[in-house]
Amino acid sequence: MDILTALDHNLFAILNGSLTSSFLDWFMPLITDAKTWMPLIAIVWLGLLFSGRPQMRVLALALLVSVGLTDIICARVVKKAVGRLRPCELSQKTDFKCRLLLPMKTSKSFPSNHAANTAAFATAMIFICGLKAGWPFIILAFLVGYSRVYVGVHFPLDVLAGWFLGFLIALFVCRIVRKKWPTPFPAAAECPAPPVPQ
Repeated sequence: MDILTALDHNLFAILNGSLTSSFLDWFMPLITDAKTWMPLIAIVWLGLLFSGRPQMRVLALALLVSVGLTDIICARVVKKAVGRLRPCELSQKTDFKCRLLLPMKTSKSFPSNHAANTAAFATAMIFICGLKAGWPFIILAFLVGYSRVYVGVHFPLDVLAGWFLGFLIALFVCRIVRKKWPTPFPAAAECPAPPVPQ
Protein backbone atom coordinates (compact mmCIF):
# COMPACT_ATOMS: atom_id res chain seq x y z
CA MET A 1 0.00 0.00 0.00
CA ASP A 2 1.42 3.40 -1.00
CA ILE A 3 1.54 6.42 1.29
CA LEU A 4 -1.36 8.22 -0.39
CA THR A 5 -3.64 5.19 -0.10
CA ALA A 6 -2.62 4.68 3.53
CA LEU A 7 -3.45 8.31 4.33
CA ASP A 8 -6.74 7.97 2.49
CA HIS A 9 -7.66 4.84 4.45
CA ASN A 10 -6.64 6.39 7.76
CA LEU A 11 -8.72 9.51 7.12
CA PHE A 12 -11.63 7.32 6.11
CA ALA A 13 -11.33 5.43 9.41
CA ILE A 14 -11.56 8.72 11.31
CA LEU A 15 -14.51 10.18 9.37
CA ASN A 16 -16.43 6.94 9.00
CA GLY A 17 -15.53 5.15 12.22
CA SER A 18 -14.45 7.63 14.89
CA LEU A 19 -16.10 11.03 14.37
CA THR A 20 -19.62 9.68 14.56
CA SER A 21 -22.78 10.46 16.49
CA SER A 22 -26.42 9.42 16.53
CA PHE A 23 -27.36 12.75 14.93
CA LEU A 24 -24.87 12.31 12.08
CA ASP A 25 -26.03 8.72 11.64
CA TRP A 26 -29.46 10.19 10.88
CA PHE A 27 -28.40 13.36 9.03
CA MET A 28 -25.69 12.03 6.70
CA PRO A 29 -27.82 9.35 4.97
CA LEU A 30 -30.47 12.06 4.51
CA ILE A 31 -28.13 14.65 2.95
CA THR A 32 -26.31 12.07 0.81
CA ASP A 33 -29.57 11.11 -0.91
CA ALA A 34 -29.96 13.14 -4.11
CA LYS A 35 -33.73 13.20 -3.58
CA THR A 36 -33.11 15.49 -0.59
CA TRP A 37 -31.25 18.24 -2.46
CA MET A 38 -32.22 17.77 -6.10
CA PRO A 39 -35.52 19.69 -5.66
CA LEU A 40 -33.49 22.71 -4.50
CA ILE A 41 -31.24 22.45 -7.57
CA ALA A 42 -34.27 22.02 -9.83
CA ILE A 43 -36.08 25.05 -8.37
CA VAL A 44 -33.06 27.32 -8.90
CA TRP A 45 -32.44 25.98 -12.42
CA LEU A 46 -36.08 26.35 -13.49
CA GLY A 47 -36.14 29.84 -12.02
CA LEU A 48 -33.24 30.75 -14.28
CA LEU A 49 -34.71 29.07 -17.34
CA PHE A 50 -38.11 30.75 -17.08
CA SER A 51 -36.90 34.12 -15.82
CA GLY A 52 -37.49 35.71 -19.23
CA ARG A 53 -33.96 37.18 -19.29
CA PRO A 54 -31.47 35.93 -21.92
CA GLN A 55 -28.56 36.15 -19.47
CA MET A 56 -30.36 33.91 -17.00
CA ARG A 57 -31.10 31.37 -19.71
CA VAL A 58 -27.42 31.33 -20.65
CA LEU A 59 -26.60 30.65 -17.00
CA ALA A 60 -29.15 27.81 -16.99
CA LEU A 61 -27.43 26.38 -20.07
CA ALA A 62 -24.01 26.68 -18.41
CA LEU A 63 -25.27 24.89 -15.31
CA LEU A 64 -26.90 22.11 -17.34
CA VAL A 65 -23.84 21.50 -19.51
CA SER A 66 -21.43 21.76 -16.56
CA VAL A 67 -23.25 19.19 -14.43
CA GLY A 68 -24.12 16.93 -17.37
CA LEU A 69 -20.56 16.86 -18.70
CA THR A 70 -19.17 16.32 -15.20
CA ASP A 71 -21.50 13.40 -14.58
CA ILE A 72 -20.63 11.72 -17.89
CA ILE A 73 -16.87 12.18 -17.58
CA CYS A 74 -16.74 11.00 -13.96
CA ALA A 75 -19.09 8.03 -14.30
CA ARG A 76 -18.28 6.74 -17.78
CA VAL A 77 -14.64 7.70 -18.23
CA VAL A 78 -12.73 8.19 -14.98
CA LYS A 79 -14.50 5.54 -12.89
CA LYS A 80 -14.05 2.91 -15.60
CA ALA A 81 -10.41 3.85 -16.14
CA VAL A 82 -9.49 3.78 -12.43
CA GLY A 83 -11.74 0.92 -11.31
CA ARG A 84 -11.35 1.54 -7.58
CA LEU A 85 -13.49 -0.49 -5.18
CA ARG A 86 -15.79 1.35 -2.81
CA PRO A 87 -14.87 1.05 0.88
CA CYS A 88 -18.04 -0.92 1.59
CA GLU A 89 -17.14 -3.44 -1.11
CA LEU A 90 -13.49 -3.57 -0.07
CA SER A 91 -14.59 -4.43 3.47
CA GLN A 92 -16.36 -7.53 2.17
CA LYS A 93 -13.27 -8.78 0.36
CA THR A 94 -10.55 -7.88 2.88
CA ASP A 95 -10.19 -7.03 6.57
CA PHE A 96 -10.75 -3.33 5.83
CA LYS A 97 -13.27 -1.83 8.27
CA CYS A 98 -16.22 0.16 6.98
CA ARG A 99 -19.38 1.31 8.73
CA LEU A 100 -22.04 1.19 5.98
CA LEU A 101 -25.21 3.22 6.54
CA LEU A 102 -26.73 2.70 3.09
CA PRO A 103 -27.56 -0.31 0.92
CA MET A 104 -24.47 -1.92 -0.58
CA LYS A 105 -22.95 -0.14 -3.60
CA THR A 106 -20.90 -2.08 -6.16
CA SER A 107 -20.25 0.58 -8.80
CA LYS A 108 -16.73 2.01 -8.86
CA SER A 109 -15.59 4.48 -6.24
CA PHE A 110 -13.22 7.02 -7.83
CA PRO A 111 -14.28 9.79 -8.18
CA SER A 112 -17.50 10.60 -6.31
CA ASN A 113 -20.16 11.70 -8.81
CA HIS A 114 -22.22 13.28 -6.03
CA ALA A 115 -19.26 15.46 -5.03
CA ALA A 116 -18.37 16.28 -8.63
CA ASN A 117 -21.89 17.25 -9.68
CA THR A 118 -22.58 19.51 -6.70
CA ALA A 119 -19.15 21.14 -7.08
CA ALA A 120 -19.83 21.78 -10.77
CA PHE A 121 -23.15 23.45 -9.95
CA ALA A 122 -21.58 25.62 -7.25
CA THR A 123 -18.68 26.62 -9.50
CA ALA A 124 -20.95 27.65 -12.37
CA MET A 125 -23.12 29.74 -10.03
CA ILE A 126 -20.06 31.49 -8.57
CA PHE A 127 -18.34 32.06 -11.91
CA ILE A 128 -21.34 33.78 -13.48
CA CYS A 129 -23.26 35.22 -10.51
CA GLY A 130 -20.58 35.65 -7.86
CA LEU A 131 -19.92 34.24 -4.42
CA LYS A 132 -23.08 35.69 -2.88
CA ALA A 133 -25.29 33.54 -5.11
CA GLY A 134 -23.01 30.52 -5.00
CA TRP A 135 -22.10 30.10 -1.33
CA PRO A 136 -25.19 28.00 -0.39
CA PHE A 137 -24.13 25.52 -3.07
CA ILE A 138 -20.57 25.43 -1.74
CA ILE A 139 -22.02 24.36 1.60
CA LEU A 140 -24.22 21.80 -0.15
CA ALA A 141 -21.24 20.39 -2.08
CA PHE A 142 -19.21 20.10 1.13
CA LEU A 143 -22.01 18.37 3.06
CA VAL A 144 -22.77 15.95 0.24
CA GLY A 145 -19.10 15.10 -0.21
CA TYR A 146 -18.54 14.60 3.52
CA SER A 147 -21.67 12.46 3.73
CA ARG A 148 -20.35 10.08 1.06
CA VAL A 149 -17.43 9.20 3.32
CA TYR A 150 -19.48 9.13 6.49
CA VAL A 151 -22.03 6.63 5.14
CA GLY A 152 -19.27 4.35 3.84
CA VAL A 153 -19.63 4.54 0.05
CA HIS A 154 -16.55 6.66 -0.82
CA PHE A 155 -13.02 7.31 0.35
CA PRO A 156 -11.96 10.91 1.11
CA LEU A 157 -9.76 10.94 -2.00
CA ASP A 158 -12.79 10.03 -4.13
CA VAL A 159 -14.60 13.09 -2.81
CA LEU A 160 -11.61 15.44 -3.21
CA ALA A 161 -11.14 14.27 -6.79
CA GLY A 162 -14.86 14.71 -7.46
CA TRP A 163 -14.80 18.29 -6.15
CA PHE A 164 -11.71 19.07 -8.23
CA LEU A 165 -13.07 17.59 -11.45
CA GLY A 166 -16.44 19.29 -10.99
CA PHE A 167 -14.68 22.61 -10.46
CA LEU A 168 -12.42 22.23 -13.52
CA ILE A 169 -15.17 21.08 -15.87
CA ALA A 170 -17.59 23.81 -14.81
CA LEU A 171 -14.84 26.44 -15.10
CA PHE A 172 -14.05 25.23 -18.63
CA VAL A 173 -17.72 25.28 -19.66
CA CYS A 174 -18.35 28.73 -18.17
CA ARG A 175 -15.32 30.23 -19.88
CA ILE A 176 -16.63 28.98 -23.23
CA VAL A 177 -20.09 30.34 -22.43
CA ARG A 178 -18.66 33.74 -21.50
CA LYS A 179 -16.63 33.85 -24.73
CA LYS A 180 -19.51 32.75 -26.96
CA TRP A 181 -22.15 34.97 -25.33
CA PRO A 182 -20.22 38.02 -24.04
CA THR A 183 -23.40 39.81 -23.01
CA PRO A 184 -23.53 41.41 -19.55
CA PHE A 185 -24.39 38.80 -16.95
CA PRO A 186 -26.61 39.46 -13.96
CA ALA A 187 -25.10 40.85 -10.81
CA ALA A 188 -25.01 38.56 -7.81
CA ALA A 189 -27.99 40.35 -6.28
CA GLU A 190 -30.09 39.57 -9.35
CA CYS A 191 -29.34 35.85 -9.37
CA PRO A 192 -31.87 33.54 -7.76
CA ALA A 193 -31.14 32.46 -4.23
CA PRO A 194 -32.29 29.15 -2.77
CA PRO A 195 -35.51 29.32 -0.78
CA VAL A 196 -35.03 29.91 2.95
CA PRO A 197 -36.91 27.48 5.21
CA GLN A 198 -39.52 29.22 7.33
